[in-house]
Amino acid sequence: MPNLDDRHASSGISRRTLVKGTAWAIPVIAVATAAPSSTASTACAVPVPAWSAWSQSTTGSFTSGTCGGTQPGADGIFWQWCDASTTSNYVLRKCATVSMTAGNTYSITFTTQANRSNPLPDSPANLVFTIGGSQVWAGYTVGSTGKSGTPGGTNANRLTTAANGSNYTNQTWTVTYTAPTTGSVTICYTWTAFQRSATNGSASTDDIGTSLPTISCL
Repeated sequence: MPNLDDRHASSGISRRTLVKGTAWAIPVIAVATAAPSSTASTACAVPVPAWSAWSQSTTGSFTSGTCGGTQPGADGIFWQWCDASTTSNYVLRKCATVSMTAGNTYSITFTTQANRSNPLPDSPANLVFTIGGSQVWAGYTVGSTGKSGTPGGTNANRLTTAANGSNYTNQTWTVTYTAPTTGSVTICYTWTAFQRSATNGSASTDDIGTSLPTISCL
């Protein structure tokens, strides 16, 4: 699969200069798996807004020239590829609202990709998915120095990069969630690129991308 420099060459922006809730009741959350999900019922498919309708906020700083081109890509994957600076972590959060019904159990499925590139050493990154403010899934990479990007919490899963077999490999995840109340629920993806340092890896930050989630009743 082409690297991000190749993917965004047509936009004139290189990836790098080098290759590379508030509800009163507690929701029920089930374990995520990396195996392809079974087909969920379409009896109550939940509309999910397009990426353009998701809010976006950031904290921390990133290294100039590392953020690539147009988002999302042609395959619908939204990437966080900005390298964190040497002074702070860099956090990107995208959120949207969906409508759920109390007592319904929903299947939420999405696909991730991750990339580990040159130069080395590289620092790790992670991606966390939350529903109604509760972490229901997380994916992480491990930098070349052994520093792990795992945020802990619910369903932390190591993502596939060059360090453990492949880059840009589709990994499909499914979590189930039982809504405690009826109405709008906020869903968020939060990426963290770890500060570049002698401990974390001083050269670059792993990249993680994700598709929009699909949500259906079980």
